[in-house]
Amino acid sequence: MLKRIVLLASLFILTTGCATDGSTKNPDEMYITASALTKLSASVESTVRYKNPPENISDEELLQLATEHDPSLMTPFSGYTVRVLREDRHAVVLVCSKDGILGLLEDIGCTAAMDKHLWQVEGSDCNFTLSPSNACAP
Repeated sequence: MLKRIVLLASLFILTTGCATDGSTKNPDEMYITASALTKLSASVESTVRYKNPPENISDEELLQLATEHDPSLMTPFSGYTVRVLREDRHAVVLVCSKDGILGLLEDIGCTAAMDKHLWQVEGSDCNFTLSPSNACAP
């Protein structure tokens, strides 16, 4: 009887601990990715602020321009969708799930600290929540 209870408890722990729907992220992975994001967003901020990229440049082209000096800045984001918001010569970088549905991390390039861990908020979608106009000094 005791063996049966231990077996059932172990099975329960294994199945509930390993079952994910893709929306739950490993905290260690997210914190490492957040650290990488602060470097990427600073590079995008510098590009938007000082290189004056064309207004119609795509997010992918802007990210490529911002990382041409160090393409490895994009490596941590290979399994994600990355979006960029430009406003008043400042930038916000948003990292979402690969399918572009869930918002995971959001960082304004003009601030030193990581701004938002969206992955910690249930149901965060892949939309910008931060505005550089409010966070960045003129």
